[in-house]
Amino acid sequence: MTKKKRSVLLSVMTLALCLALIASGTYALFSDEVRLTNHLQAGKLDITLTRNSLTTKSVDTTTGFLTDPITTTEPVDFSNPTKRNIFDITDDTLIVPGSYYSAEMQISNHSDVAFGYWLEIVFDGTVDLTLAEQIKITVTTSDGAKSISTTLDKSKGLIGEETSPIEVLAKSGSALFTISVEFSDLGNNNDAKNKTFEFDVIVHAVQVTSEPA
Repeated sequence: MTKKKRSVLLSVMTLALCLALIASGTYALFSDEVRLTNHLQAGKLDITLTRNSLTTKSVDTTTGFLTDPITTTEPVDFSNPTKRNIFDITDDTLIVPGSYYSAEMQISNHSDVAFGYWLEIVFDGTVDLTLAEQIKITVTTSDGAKSISTTLDKSKGLIGEETSPIEVLAKSGSALFTISVEFSDLGNNNDAKNKTFEFDVIVHAVQVTSEPA
């Protein structure tokens, strides 16, 4: 996975959510703090990321039919390194047209400063576009005010950006957003059968010095 750092005053913070459609992914958290002499200390970003719920519609391994949507509400903390991906997709998980995975995430600001966040889709290695172009990923804020979608064939696609983040969190603030992946029912679905690939979703955060207009 490509590791990136964004400048935040004198400190750097990048949260990385690693997701996989077929193979389980990894999660990494990188932070850096700079201390200065003369009784000055740089501020730092302190972020937590929690999955509050997960809704899935997937293939029943016994019958082969799509299940009705199933929701689990046990909170899972993704603030520390883990091999677990947020959709709980495993090596033997199959995706078919109509299947989807939707995770409600809570991002919280325990920092000294406000920050904005956005997401970036990154592929690791060679990607088979016949499958990637049929997978839609969507991020929606809890109030529904912002919903951004892209397909996974758009390598390194951005969902929001540094100059236009998904949301801005003030000091001690928190926000909910939903991230979902869906296998679209397109005319060329058969072209994607037996295809596999992995992708990462990186959550970037950077300091914001004034309230959004």
